[in-house]
Amino acid sequence: MPADRLASAENTWRRSRYCVGESHCVEVAVVDGGVGLRNSRSPGTVLTFDGVEWQNFVAGLKSGELRLAR
Repeated sequence: MPADRLASAENTWRRSRYCVGESHCVEVAVVDGGVGLRNSRSPGTVLTFDGVEWQNFVAGLKSGELRLAR
């Protein structure tokens, strides 16, 4: 899917509940063939995941595998 269609208003983008005010927020939407992920301050750039990739990404977040070192 072309990037302009991914970022369009026809997709229902949902923000993280951890988003505060107008800060940089993670947004996610179901798009053709998978899931789109973007930064609310840069909505034209969308990362896309197919179903298996998205499941693995979420599992990695939940398990702490993708946790950033501090």
